[in-house]
Amino acid sequence: MKIAPPDLSEDQDDRFLRCQDALYVSFLKVLEDATEAGWRPQEALVALISLADNHALMLDSNAEIEELLAVLKKRF
Repeated sequence: MKIAPPDLSEDQDDRFLRCQDALYVSFLKVLEDATEAGWRPQEALVALISLADNHALMLDSNAEIEELLAVLKKRF
């Protein structure tokens, strides 16, 4: 399933909402596929939320590590 690309610059207020709109159909498809596979809608939704949260934590940790590495490279 193709996701629409951004049509606004990064500093425009509606960009986040448009990103949600672009992802919504794919999100619903993942939930539908999960329920068709036998998972209850609520547990599939909670699993997706948990996956998203864990991924956000990983991205944040990676950014922190990159910042620390940049500081270390400057010192040596």
